Amino acid sequence: MKETEIVFLGTGGGRFTTITQKRQTGGIRILSNRLNIHIDPGPGALIYSLNAGLNPQKLEAVLISHRHPDHYNDAEIMVEAMTRGMLKKRGVVAAPPNILVGNTETGPAISTYHQQMIEDVIIVKPGVNFKVGSTKVVSTEAKHTDSEAVGFRFEIPEVGAIGYTADTEYFADIEKEYMGVRVLIISVMRPLGSPWIGHMTPEEAITIIDAVKPEIAVATHFGMKMLYSGPNREIQLIEEKTGIPTIAAFDGMRLKLGKEIKVVNKKKR
Repeated sequence: MKETEIVFLGTGGGRFTTITQKRQTGGIRILSNRLNIHIDPGPGALIYSLNAGLNPQKLEAVLISHRHPDHYNDAEIMVEAMTRGMLKKRGVVAAPPNILVGNTETGPAISTYHQQMIEDVIIVKPGVNFKVGSTKVVSTEAKHTDSEAVGFRFEIPEVGAIGYTADTEYFADIEKEYMGVRVLIISVMRPLGSPWIGHMTPEEAITIIDAVKPEIAVATHFGMKMLYSGPNREIQLIEEKTGIPTIAAFDGMRLKLGKEIKVVNKKKR
């Protein structure tokens, strides 16, 4: 079985984690011999990609879940890289309408100048599906303070499915969006006892992970309250309650998905 790698170029979320960079906010890269996708290129996506040895000019797609700066801030510069300095029309960008078209409050977050050099611009809403190479991508439902927010599900022929909830609160039947995934990446911004509209705590994550039963769950997108509480301690509860191996992601973490799923680099102390 061929391997796919998931690289966490950022595990922070929310305004104060973003402006302090207590955790990076560069998003997530999914890589294989035939796949190169950047998800949610927040502040630092370009720099953290280069520091990780990932050439952004090799990108095939940039996906954005919603219009908050910790998810889209570096989108235009990543498009410039993907289009080889705006010299070659190529690549896919998939994002909600308020990113690509704008609305009554804001203009588009990716300019028409940049969009004209993208080969395939896709407006996503829950249930929209498209392909990046041979990988089927489905935009999943989310309930967030940005009403146009979505998550994503990736059906990768060689290794199976990966789910990414993005920012969302728990809602009835969210589990159905991710049934059958091998890896579930779940945004758990807040610690136990500190719920916040549009986001999840470990309590809600337990409900989803227990229903989906992935081979492994990865919690990410930690806000300041979560960082103060300690992500490892908070996320350990999920594994204890569900019996599903669950990891609190760390900046630079690389997860390899093949016959087995494993973290291939140790956390820096």
